[in-house]
Amino acid sequence: RKTKSRRQNRKCIKMADEDNAELLALQRIDETCTQLQQQGNYLEALECMERGLVLRQHFFGADSEEVWRACKVVGEMCNLLAMTYLQQEDFAMVLELLKKAEILTERDPPGRAVTFNNLACYYRRQGKLHASLQYLQKALKIEGRLEKVDNPADTHLNACAVLSQLGRHQSALEHAQSALILLQEELFNGVNPLGDEAVPPKADRIAVLAIAYHNIGVEQEFLKKFDQSLSSYRKGVEVAERYLGPDHSITVTLRNSTVAARRAIVAKDPQARAQLTTKQAKSKAKKGKGGGSKRATGTV
Repeated sequence: RKTKSRRQNRKCIKMADEDNAELLALQRIDETCTQLQQQGNYLEALECMERGLVLRQHFFGADSEEVWRACKVVGEMCNLLAMTYLQQEDFAMVLELLKKAEILTERDPPGRAVTFNNLACYYRRQGKLHASLQYLQKALKIEGRLEKVDNPADTHLNACAVLSQLGRHQSALEHAQSALILLQEELFNGVNPLGDEAVPPKADRIAVLAIAYHNIGVEQEFLKKFDQSLSSYRKGVEVAERYLGPDHSITVTLRNSTVAARRAIVAKDPQARAQLTTKQAKSKAKKGKGGGSKRATGTV
């Protein structure tokens, strides 16, 4: 009995030593991952994370909370890298990373919505618009069930872009309008962004808001709602000028697009041409009387 007990003790000690060794190895891997990310070596960091995930599965169990938390972190890294490789047009790597992310985000609905959005971007770049739209619809379905979504308007803007390319302009307009509402709530709590009470928000999100106005204008132009279209184009420029400045690249691009759109609309629509002629005549009359001062707003 004593011999058997000693054997069991030795076995327990050996197992404890092995567990300690695995925990130490996991700790070293995590530290290395952190260092690699700080150095900007994200692909090496991902490989390191994947090794850590395997160790966690072995140590904590494949269905443990520890493993699913690690899956979430690795999935985020896959999405980050995928978008980097998409900019570099390394499409094979993009798809590999996003398919990994799809598996890793099985129990992470916000992460899965991001993954589906990124897959939609990938398929759109590949010219596979129907596949892109399917992934956007999946992302919207997930986001509709979540209490909190980071940048919820972006999925609608992506859907607008794809639907527009497919020639489905009414649906595209509806998604752009949904994006606009969400952005106004996100940035101004529903307050008019052109009102005096609006507080300056983050520049990158303001750029998205200005683009949302512009996209609404594009779809309204396709639907021959020319007056509404010109108004939406102008609002996009006004928002960009107010919060980004008149010389910001987004402001300049939107202003130039608005000028081009106005010319195109005037050429196509006799009513718009007549309205423009009337406005020009009134402007000349005011200048002739000396009653008007020229104000450079940058809008058209």
